[in-house]
Amino acid sequence: MHIVDRILLGVYALVVGVVALFAALWAAGWDVVARWAARIDPAAVLAVCILLVVVSLRFLFLRGAPADPAAVVLHRTEGDVSIALQAVEQMATRVARQIRGVDELTASVRPSGERVAIRLKVVVKPDVAVPPLTEQLQVSVREYVEQTSGLGVSDVRVYVSGVAGEVLWKGNRDRRRVL
Repeated sequence: MHIVDRILLGVYALVVGVVALFAALWAAGWDVVARWAARIDPAAVLAVCILLVVVSLRFLFLRGAPADPAAVVLHRTEGDVSIALQAVEQMATRVARQIRGVDELTASVRPSGERVAIRLKVVVKPDVAVPPLTEQLQVSVREYVEQTSGLGVSDVRVYVSGVAGEVLWKGNRDRRRVL
């Protein structure tokens, strides 16, 4: 559901709730509501009712989310092809782990139409030049995923979260943390 539809649904729910509250108070016999309702222009009531019916029809015929939101759908002349985001993550992980200098790696994928955005979180091995490594990761992952899956890759972002075997110094004690 798009943001405009969500806002419209929120306003719709608020209006229907207020109308239902006033109808319940009027049915309960509150004179204040009956006197206030007597002063309302019937044309305004008709306009609000028509607007509520139109919005109701909009939501009734609104297309729902895709059947599988955890997949990217490729529309081809022969038919649709769905590729699970988990499969794309596995492709990205497979090729990224083969690159020299990567110690640990996790991948996540976000869909955008027939394209995907890939995020890599890596721990690099000690004494590895990070700029060439990250560039190689970006190029290799993009090419592999595009060639293997047929999906377009909008971008590959790499976050270097640490260096394997890094020594952290805190105060007078050293703490070794092997990532």
